[in-house]
Amino acid sequence: MPTQQLSSLLALVPSGGQSLVEYEVGGLGLIGAGRETAAQMIADDAMTVACGASSVLTRWRDRRDGGPAQVGARLEVMRTFMNIGFGLPGQPKNSDHVQGHVAELLWSRVIGERQSCRDGRAYVASQPIKADALEPGGDGLVVYRSAGGTLVFRLWEIKKHDSTARVSNTINRAGKQLKTRGHEYLAKIAGPATATATGELAELYDSMLELWFDRSPRAGVGVSVSASDVHAPTGRRAFQSLRTHFPAFTGAGQTESLVFALPDFPGFVKRVQEIVWSGL
Repeated sequence: MPTQQLSSLLALVPSGGQSLVEYEVGGLGLIGAGRETAAQMIADDAMTVACGASSVLTRWRDRRDGGPAQVGARLEVMRTFMNIGFGLPGQPKNSDHVQGHVAELLWSRVIGERQSCRDGRAYVASQPIKADALEPGGDGLVVYRSAGGTLVFRLWEIKKHDSTARVSNTINRAGKQLKTRGHEYLAKIAGPATATATGELAELYDSMLELWFDRSPRAGVGVSVSASDVHAPTGRRAFQSLRTHFPAFTGAGQTESLVFALPDFPGFVKRVQEIVWSGL
């Protein structure tokens, strides 16, 4: 796989100092070879999420790169893993669902590449995204170490946007969802995590819901949206609803957003799907 970071291919541009919500917008120039590289990255990530460290992932990569076709039981195994997020040739998943899955994969890779934030936070860990975007629960949870050395977290809602309405409507809808259901999402993530986490991380998961209800400086939210470039936001007003929903989150980076505005986002998703299917 290419060693280039997706973040650089997307050419993410950060918000200026005037915005209360920190945001980055990118992807507007994702064409040609860079677009294909990005699609290859996301397809590989998709199969890694689905297959984990199993030998199926190795066989998928071998076939994708021109190796022998899958046959017999191995073919059925490959089809099973592939079907979770994308469906199969001739029986594809609903396009909305596939686009939502790719939106989560884009977010996951960029978040993992962003090892430090403008407010001094350093990346510690993030919950793996779901292999099936339709599974209930929160979309993304990221843990950072603040500039002062304390562990903090950000709960993210991830959407794809294909409406004729402004992308600000989708950002508003995602923020409202975090406001009304964020505690449920955290409970589904943090509760089980206390069984395996240790040390400071275990303490954070154990107190996460209380920190959320208290609107603690250690808590925060994010909204990520993937869309076609024609829907790219043109200014900070598109993000202001996130602060409206969470007025207590006034600290630097407590409300943030990512927008991936790619030329023909549905076309990009179809290319990712084709690469995934090339492993059969």
